[in-house]
Amino acid sequence: MGLFGGTFDPVHRGHIQVALDASEALEIDDFRLLPAGDPPHRMGTHAPAADRVAMLELALRGYSGLSIDTREVDREGPSYMVDTLEELRQAHPDAPLVLVLGQDAANGLHRWHRWQRLPALAHLVVMTRPGERPMYGGQLGTALAHRETREIARLKDSTAGLLLHLDVSQMDVSSTEIRRRIAAGDPVVTLLPPGVLGYIEEHGLYRDVRAL
Repeated sequence: MGLFGGTFDPVHRGHIQVALDASEALEIDDFRLLPAGDPPHRMGTHAPAADRVAMLELALRGYSGLSIDTREVDREGPSYMVDTLEELRQAHPDAPLVLVLGQDAANGLHRWHRWQRLPALAHLVVMTRPGERPMYGGQLGTALAHRETREIARLKDSTAGLLLHLDVSQMDVSSTEIRRRIAAGDPVVTLLPPGVLGYIEEHGLYRDVRAL
């Protein structure tokens, strides 16, 4: 099972490409996108959870191997990835779990709640774009030392504990830039999956530049 978390505020083509690239490279049939409820280590979201989930549903139409897991949105209180992984590990004790994240997120993993527990619950697969590099210092570097593998097949031989870096050519797009463009009235149609822009316009999302 593959897991890719984010605020998806809004979901854009770069998110979908990461999910597709990761699921294909890792040969994962059950790949889930996890919209965050209230991410404690980031600023609050700009669109309500229901709208972010609805946009994800539109974005994933036609992709049979990708699905949405709403447990973090449904959970009351702060949204912690470690809680999600513990729930999934309890439900699937013998299945390999793969947490997919970007290099920036991986470099800041030591700021996540109970981050030391993550390698015991899932494999970590870091999607690295050109120009990015791992920066695992201090306790994080110690915790990840000797976990790295270059063999994708090894992820299926154990349930958790390995670190794999995947080189990707990701779209140069961010949700922050999309929100800015929408507030300014600039075009964003090429950056969003089909149906998402229509939903944003219909529900009046991201119009207030002061909220960016």
